[in-house]
Amino acid sequence: MLYDKVMEKLLTVGELAKMAGVSIRTLRFYDVHGLLKPRSYTAAGYRQYGRDEALRLQQILFYRELGFPLEGIKLLVDDKNASILENLRRQSSLLKDRGKKLADLQKTIQKTISSLEGKIEMEINEYYQGLPQEKIDYYRREARRRYGEETVRRSEEVVVKMGKTKMAELQAQGQSIFEGLAENIPNGPAHSLSQALIAKWREWLENFAQYTDEGLLGLSRGYRDDPEFKAFFDKIHPGLAAFIADAVEVYFKKTA
Repeated sequence: MLYDKVMEKLLTVGELAKMAGVSIRTLRFYDVHGLLKPRSYTAAGYRQYGRDEALRLQQILFYRELGFPLEGIKLLVDDKNASILENLRRQSSLLKDRGKKLADLQKTIQKTISSLEGKIEMEINEYYQGLPQEKIDYYRREARRRYGEETVRRSEEVVVKMGKTKMAELQAQGQSIFEGLAENIPNGPAHSLSQALIAKWREWLENFAQYTDEGLLGLSRGYRDDPEFKAFFDKIHPGLAAFIADAVEVYFKKTA
């Protein structure tokens, strides 16, 4: 860092909260949970923060904006093998990917609006994103076999209620998670980003159904062991299905 920590002016918790656009309560929460510790305390016990802490808070807020859960963020910002610059480059890449997916969604929305206004013609199949219907039917049958009729019924009710726009957004989020895992295969399933993405995957799945730990382990093993699921994930990247299963195994060993 090109600054003198001795001469550095420290910020109060209120000053940092105002600069970052968060509440004082949030900074206290981050302190209690080990995400962001103050540089020091005054004689009266008030928190003080320096530039290093401000940069760490920036990392936390960027990852929150990208949809990572707090447990995943802690893994990433605590990773001793990743510098702040590496985290920023990683965030920049994730934001570019997210921007592309949002641009694609926006394009579909605008095209649909133009179609409904009679300005252009649009084929019905252009309304939708995701898997071919025969794949959806296959996965539905497999889900019923693995998790039971009632679990699948509740999940499908959730999907119907959320609507096509929300569903398309969630599909894009899921694709982004899987592509992120694929890119991180060279670093291994125990790498901090792999584990953060598995935490994000777990949170993403809660949009559709509530899974027990054993259910999530079973789901990830299904990705690896079922030929159709394996083909879907390995189409994104060869070996991705097995990598996800391995990363989930590591995740639950760490959180046990």
